[in-house]
Amino acid sequence: MKKLSLAVLVSMVLAACTAEVYSNRGDATILSSKNISNDVVELTVQKDNGEIVTLKRKYDSHATVGARVTVTGQENKQDSDLKTIHRYEFK
Repeated sequence: MKKLSLAVLVSMVLAACTAEVYSNRGDATILSSKNISNDVVELTVQKDNGEIVTLKRKYDSHATVGARVTVTGQENKQDSDLKTIHRYEFK
């Protein structure tokens, strides 16, 4: 039981330490994601200035609802307009 509680405590500390790192990166937040096909999704993104943009792009596991992303200033509604911020993955 002590090992389990220690593991839970360590995971909570790691999550708390990395939350601040990713919260201020990027200039937009993903509001919704809709599958169009197996490898294409439609993302609704809200920029920090309040503008809402809809983009279609290839599936990316880092582009989840609530994730911070970087949207280019010149929008061509293409895949290259949105850059995801990759988080560390523990496997």
